[in-house]
Amino acid sequence: MAMIAVHLYFTFLDYIMTVPTIPAFVIGSLYCTPTVMDLSTEHPVFQTFVRQCVRRHLACDWGDTDPSDRVLNDRAITDGSRIFSVFHISDKMVATASSLWIITESDRSHTTILFPFEY
Repeated sequence: MAMIAVHLYFTFLDYIMTVPTIPAFVIGSLYCTPTVMDLSTEHPVFQTFVRQCVRRHLACDWGDTDPSDRVLNDRAITDGSRIFSVFHISDKMVATASSLWIITESDRSHTTILFPFEY
């Protein structure tokens, strides 16, 4: 995945630490693309949406992925392969795409938040 990623500086990590349940997998360092970062900084509603998506990803809620990807994600918890979540973005929300992707790499070194067109 060739892209420029920006390490998240707003309060994702603090937010994740307040999640009462223990995640089923390690997400490593959390990154997002500059586009996601800019929109999150400019639009608090979008930032809240992104936070909720990360929390859902950690809770093994794969969002709007298709059934075959759900099966692969469930397997990835135990076999260590890549985890991929898709979350549709409401038309009422400011965004440049209709969905948001969250990808945790197979080595669990990092998780990236991005728009599909940035992959």
